[in-house]
Amino acid sequence: MENFNLYTKLLKAPKDSPVFLTSKLEEEFILKAYTFGLFPWTSNPVTWWCPDPRCILLPEEIHIQKNMKKFFKKYSIKLNFNFLNLIKLCKNTREQSWINDDFIYTYTNLFNLGYAHSLEVYKDDILAGGIYGLIIGKVFFGESMVGVEKNVSKIALIKLCELLKPYDFLIDCQVYNSHLKFMGAKNIPRERFLKILSEKIQLNSGFKNFKNLL
Repeated sequence: MENFNLYTKLLKAPKDSPVFLTSKLEEEFILKAYTFGLFPWTSNPVTWWCPDPRCILLPEEIHIQKNMKKFFKKYSIKLNFNFLNLIKLCKNTREQSWINDDFIYTYTNLFNLGYAHSLEVYKDDILAGGIYGLIIGKVFFGESMVGVEKNVSKIALIKLCELLKPYDFLIDCQVYNSHLKFMGAKNIPRERFLKILSEKIQLNSGFKNFKNLL
């Protein structure tokens, strides 16, 4: 009954503003919140969002440009190799970022607990970008994506889709933008997203270890 009441409230929640605030980020609460379609966007205080519409990407619908093959040859991919460096890179390459020390500390803890994961792109053993997020059931909750060179963020997203496609995953992109649209992401109504989410999180991912997908 409690879950049903929260679901009902989320359907009536603000479409483009925080649903509620909390004083701090906590790992256990984050995991629970994600299963209801909520995610934190700022800290001090923590703002929790559940936008309508919601941006998603189905791995089989990823858009791959014809000229991308030549770029793949320049880079190597690693999974869960250096989560901390990637999240710091996501923070440091933006003039303004929601990723602060609280986010870095909390999501690194979630990584150590086996919930947060990173796909990292390297050029000559130097981190050039990647994507990180949480996996619950058959959902990859994308948190941030970065590339310090041209097309690196595209490579990261394409590779993530390639790895997750056989397992019938949904990638939660949270908020729509032109780059995600170009890559094949789309907006769907919040009600539909929450319904799909409630089903996907109940399923087993289909693999034992994200790091071993390569």
